[in-house]
Amino acid sequence: MNSGRSDAREHISEIIGDCVFHALGLKEALRDERLALESQDADELQLAVSLKSEFIEKLSRLDRRRRALCESAGFPNGAGQMDHMTEWCDKNSVVRNSWSHLMEIVSECNAMNLTNGAIIRARQQMVEANLGVLRGADINPNTYQREGHDNVAMNQRSLAQA
Repeated sequence: MNSGRSDAREHISEIIGDCVFHALGLKEALRDERLALESQDADELQLAVSLKSEFIEKLSRLDRRRRALCESAGFPNGAGQMDHMTEWCDKNSVVRNSWSHLMEIVSECNAMNLTNGAIIRARQQMVEANLGVLRGADINPNTYQREGHDNVAMNQRSLAQA
């Protein structure tokens, strides 16, 4: 393997290693976010969201570096970029295995983030329903009337009027 391939393998391996480290941090922040949501601890939630944002920013920077390295080696950005890069510089599959591990962690993070988002949306709907009750709104599902208007705005008073 020539020096260019060896250098590329070393650099891409380092970038992916850093990505794995930060993705594991993101996974932990998402776990903390879930626990804070479940316990309704606003301070812990704020801390978890802040950490989550930091890890996402670090991962974004690392991914830009990874893409630039692949492009400089002649592999344009796209779905098969890492496959082409690893075929070119990673004969022993170390980088490919690290990349697969990273993709597994990212998939887990995505699922955790979707779950946390669903919890937030459910809580938001509960708050809106409770506010509707306080405002004197009918407790109807969000459906449309024959005229095409939704039921949400019907029979609602401002909180001050209630």
